Amino acid sequence: MRVPVAFFGGFGGGFLEKDEALKALKEAYPEVEFKPYDVRTVQDAKSLLAEEDKAAGMLAFNARAMSEGPINTLLRSGKPILFISQTMEGSPNYLMDVVKARKDGYPVLGIAAQDPLAKDVLEKVRYLVALQKIKESKVLLVTVSELTAYMTWAFPNSTEVSRAVSNFQQKLGVPIEFMDLRKFISDYYDRVDASEAESWARKWIDGASQMLEPSRDDVVKAAKLYLAMLRAARERNANVMAFDCIMNFTSKLIDAWPCLGYMQLWYDGIIPVCEADVYSFLPLLIGHYLFGRNGFVNDPGVDEVKGKFVYWHCYAPTNPHNSPKPEVPYIITDAHGGSKHASVHVKLPVNETVTVLAYNPLASELSLHQARATENIFWKQLCATKLVAEGNAKKVASNWSAGSGYHRVLLYGDLREEIRDFSVLLGVKLLEEDRGELRVTKTPKPSLLPSHAL
Repeated sequence: MRVPVAFFGGFGGGFLEKDEALKALKEAYPEVEFKPYDVRTVQDAKSLLAEEDKAAGMLAFNARAMSEGPINTLLRSGKPILFISQTMEGSPNYLMDVVKARKDGYPVLGIAAQDPLAKDVLEKVRYLVALQKIKESKVLLVTVSELTAYMTWAFPNSTEVSRAVSNFQQKLGVPIEFMDLRKFISDYYDRVDASEAESWARKWIDGASQMLEPSRDDVVKAAKLYLAMLRAARERNANVMAFDCIMNFTSKLIDAWPCLGYMQLWYDGIIPVCEADVYSFLPLLIGHYLFGRNGFVNDPGVDEVKGKFVYWHCYAPTNPHNSPKPEVPYIITDAHGGSKHASVHVKLPVNETVTVLAYNPLASELSLHQARATENIFWKQLCATKLVAEGNAKKVASNWSAGSGYHRVLLYGDLREEIRDFSVLLGVKLLEEDRGELRVTKTPKPSLLPSHAL
């Protein structure tokens, strides 16, 4: 992975040393190649943009006041820019150019500090790393061919889902490959080794705190589906697996549910998406690559009288903090009154702040609210996992972003400030549902795609 670094204003001679900056970056992010560019003229800035057109974003250091032309060429290119200035030496350009570009709607995130290499300053570079990982992602979506047609046509008068698919790919540059369920079954599901599926079923059953109604055969089918999803994702170079469970199961072409497989895919570095929900793709990617958190796609409910939320679905990650081993116990159970087999009740962590996100690709808007997890409910009606949290349910209900769909993605941690920053670099609006605040970023062009012709 490579992040381009623009150095403005000249370095050394008592100012920030370029070699020192590159060394500090490498120590903080050893997996990243930081390619330096000295930018002194407008043509230097144009050459940088041309050479790094595929980069998801860029880092810039400003250690000495200079002409505004080269700086504004970069700031107003439409590329996401993280701009770091020294407090005194870089403030003329920072306050006159960087702040104005941000106010004018460009995806520019700036920070001024006397020590531009301080730990809390360099921590923001992870935004650029996450942007690049998101851009390099690929979704494999498995569904029935009839739905695939609707989701790929994307005519102006087509369904909301098809336009959401199109907008997601156009605005974020993340491709979605569709695979017909019949092809998935013939190429992957039917070719799974039976003994391997039995082995995984045994591991899951042995690892569960309880095994309730599902038969062992239901668990073996789930294991078979898991191995098929894993192989398909790896062969297709996809890091996101979206198996459209409801459409696929009701088609009667396959009689397995992906809940247990989704639980396991997190440990394989594959991001699973419940019900292949397009509106959950970006929140899951943000959670995993920016925060190292595995998201819980859920159906949310509000109790405005008691100030509570209930977030439920038929599985949740057993490692929501991205541990390589399970962090919490789980129960293998039926759900929806016994009509759905081999679901997973996960006893999610409590007494922690959770940040809950959704993304509307049509409006290019993230929505956010926060709560504090308090308890888990085990009840066989509806979905298997149910997490209760306390928060401003009345405010969230009054500000609910219906355009973002019904699902939400729950991430552990107080992530509000980082999401505010990241939404700027993404070039998306941010609606804080629990505060009623709408932060608008009006990017001239899609911020994760090639920004302009030079």
